[in-house]
Amino acid sequence: MDEEFKECIIRLMQHPIASTPINDLSDSACEEAYDLIKCVRDLSVMEEYTLIDNIQMARLELRLGELANRLGYGEEEIIRFYRDAFCSLEKGGFDLSLNKWLELVSIRSHRGS
Repeated sequence: MDEEFKECIIRLMQHPIASTPINDLSDSACEEAYDLIKCVRDLSVMEEYTLIDNIQMARLELRLGELANRLGYGEEEIIRFYRDAFCSLEKGGFDLSLNKWLELVSIRSHRGS
């Protein structure tokens, strides 16, 4: 595994983002977390470093979207992160369609007395 990738993972594991809600972090901590997660995501797509599945990629993209929103980044960037997370979930086998929801929804019947 590449040293840069390992270093990013270790720094991310030690960063407060790993155990603290985003809203409880300072702006500088959020910026640092954003940069670290983006580095991990970018290096993750290079197959010589690691093989990350689509669900794990969705986790990174969702967190980047949350951080971008918290930091007031552009709307297009925020939307791109969430869209990419959604696509990764679908590629990972999650059927997020309305048809699937209708198939799985359970309607309770209310019995009046």
